[in-house]
Amino acid sequence: MGFDARLLYEVAYHYYELGKTQEEIAVALGVSRSQVSRAMKQAREEGIVVIKLVPPAADFGEIQDELCRRFGLRHCVVVSGEAGPSRLLTQNLGMAGARYLSGNLKPGSALGISWGATLCELAAALTAEKPSLRDIVAVPLLGGLGQASADLQVNDIAARVGAAFEGSNVFLHAPSIVDTPAARDTIMSDSNIRKVVDQWARLDAAAVGVGSFVPPSTLLEEGGFSAEDLDSLRDAGVVGDMCMSFFNIEGEHVSTPLEARMIGVSLAELRSVECVVAIAGGVNKASAILGALRTGVVDVLVTDDVAARKVLEMER
Repeated sequence: MGFDARLLYEVAYHYYELGKTQEEIAVALGVSRSQVSRAMKQAREEGIVVIKLVPPAADFGEIQDELCRRFGLRHCVVVSGEAGPSRLLTQNLGMAGARYLSGNLKPGSALGISWGATLCELAAALTAEKPSLRDIVAVPLLGGLGQASADLQVNDIAARVGAAFEGSNVFLHAPSIVDTPAARDTIMSDSNIRKVVDQWARLDAAAVGVGSFVPPSTLLEEGGFSAEDLDSLRDAGVVGDMCMSFFNIEGEHVSTPLEARMIGVSLAELRSVECVVAIAGGVNKASAILGALRTGVVDVLVTDDVAARKVLEMER
């Protein structure tokens, strides 16, 4: 004969939440000890009690230390890459990046923000976490990306990051790619745009993604590049970007005609920022991550163990 749901809940609550023994529960509820035992079994069978086993976190200390040593990083955070290039991996990277920023930024910091799926998940993680750190100013590091999804756009991400820290943000009302160099010069000379761009020289930190030309890639899917643009970048030896500033596998800046039409922070400007946190993972991004590390721009890397091992293998 089964027990009603209310009794099952009472037994489970006393045992799991209050920490009482089965004997104490029997006395408190006026039932036998054997009835308490059967009720606990039935509570699990009916889903009133759900037991979740949490495996110990993998220790990636050696990989983190090796990445720091090889590339002169200030710090490195490595998460599990079992999921492979996927939404789950992107979420895990975003959460790890959020934890790092929450624990290491100082109140009142000016934080540069780039665009993309990983930065979108960073903003989501900060919003959910509600960090105690306050008064962060989030500053976009490049213009908007054509018809990319709204939640991937840099202004949207910066607004959410600023709100998560109960701080503020500024908007960069400009596209990241314009039709001509002359159009870029005109936009960059606008006083409203300059107010934002001038803040790049005063940033305390920056959180950036690393774009890749190997699918799956938000840069390829949402970047707004024409097939001709992509071919010219590949022909020039580009393996990745940070804030639409391109580099090759050796970490060297690659200048292309496209650069003269782009509105965004340069690698040289990023290099002058006190702490640049690059958040990127997936084995498909290994070449891009390696190139990014070799630029000398990155101070902190947040990645996964699969990508990290591939990067270290390629660096040998």
